[in-house]
Amino acid sequence: MRMRGSDQKILLLMVMMVVAAAQGEDTSGFVTWNNNYYLTWGHQALVLNETSELHLTLDHNSGSGFESYLIYGSGSFNFRIKAPKTKSTGVITSFYLISKSSRHDELCFQILGNGQTYLLNTNMFLYGEGDKDQRFRLWFDPTKDYHSYRFLWNPHQLVFYVDDTPIRVYRKNPDAYYPSVQTMFIRGSVQNESIIDSTQRPYIAKFQSPKIEGCETTFMGLEKCTDPKFWWNRKENWQLSSSERKLYMNARKVYLVYDYCSDRKRHPKVPRECRSYG
Repeated sequence: MRMRGSDQKILLLMVMMVVAAAQGEDTSGFVTWNNNYYLTWGHQALVLNETSELHLTLDHNSGSGFESYLIYGSGSFNFRIKAPKTKSTGVITSFYLISKSSRHDELCFQILGNGQTYLLNTNMFLYGEGDKDQRFRLWFDPTKDYHSYRFLWNPHQLVFYVDDTPIRVYRKNPDAYYPSVQTMFIRGSVQNESIIDSTQRPYIAKFQSPKIEGCETTFMGLEKCTDPKFWWNRKENWQLSSSERKLYMNARKVYLVYDYCSDRKRHPKVPRECRSYG
C-alpha cells in the first residue's frame, strides 16, 4: 500500500527524532553543526565527534566561514573556540552576529594571532557605522584549550562575555542607536587580514558545539523576541549583577588595551554612543 504525502512527512519526522535521540542531542540549548549551519565560503569544514566539533581551515589559497540557517532577535549565544597557534597578527578567528540589510548591525569577537601574546578584539556596527573597537589582552592562551565567548543580547543591554567574565557592556540609550530593530544570523570564520607566515600554514580554527538560547524568528519578526518569557529578557538581565560588575571593572582595568571612545586621533569628537557603555 502506498503512503500518502502527509503520512510520509510524519514518518520522516519520527525518523529524525529517533536519530537525534540516538546521537544524544542535547535539548538544553546545545546546537550541533549538521543541518544548523552551512559553509558560506572557502574550504569545506571538517565536522568531528558526532557533529559536536567544527574545524575551519586557512591556507595559502583561502580561509573559510559558516553561517546559521536560523535567524534570531535576542538571546544568549555562546561558542567555545580554540584559535590556531600563529606568530602572524593577520590570522583572525571570528565569531559574530550579523544582520542582512543596508542598515548593517554586527557584534563581533575576533581573536588576533600574535605569537606570545594574543589579543581579543571586540567590535560593533550600529546602523551601518563600524570602527567601534575595544581590544583586550587575554589572560590565557586561546590556542591551548577551548574558551567560551558569549553575547547576551536583549532589548536593554548587550554584554560580551569571555569565560563568564563580562568585558564589554553596551546599554540602550535614547540618544544613541541600539541593535534592537534588526534580526541577526550567527557566523564564524578564520581568515587572513595581512601578510602571514606561509611556513606555518595551514591554520585550523576549532569551534565546539555552541550553546544557543535565542529567540528564533523570521527576517522581520523581531517583536516576539522582546517577550519576558525568555530568561535573557527578564529584568535581572537588564544590567550586570553586583558580582558581574566587579569582574567587569577588573577586566577593564587590567586587560583593556584599546578603546575607540578614548582615541582622539581617530575620533576627535567622542562618539555619541560612548555614553551608553556600562
